[in-house]
Amino acid sequence: MQHPSGGQMAMSAESLPEECRTAVQASGQMQNMQNMQGMDMSGMMQGMMANMNDAQKGYMQAMMKMHGPMMAAHMIKDSDVAFICGMIAHHQGAIDMADVVLKTGDNAEAKKMAEKTKKEQGQEIAEMKDWLKKNAAKEGNQ
Repeated sequence: MQHPSGGQMAMSAESLPEECRTAVQASGQMQNMQNMQGMDMSGMMQGMMANMNDAQKGYMQAMMKMHGPMMAAHMIKDSDVAFICGMIAHHQGAIDMADVVLKTGDNAEAKKMAEKTKKEQGQEIAEMKDWLKKNAAKEGNQ
């Protein structure tokens, strides 16, 4: 699947930490993810985005980038690991959206909130990755 910008859309676990990718593979759901990769929505998305401004396109791309890894994470059988892996992708989506407003926004308060979001979500991603290193193997996912 492609981003409306023409680049490949991540409909896989590729952007997730290794522990998450291993757990997705262990779930036996990789075939379902590969089937989803075969769906061609690029034409539809390009049409939708034709009249969008840069901010709208940026937000749409951030959401599209986030959804594949979140969906892959939720294929993980272990509920705890699935939650953490899905939240990593979700938090990264928030960071990507904050980058859009920092690049295209005009309001100083909105930009301040975006900076705060990037800092806090980045810290939480680091905590979740640490949790995975300590717990993913214990949860039977490696």
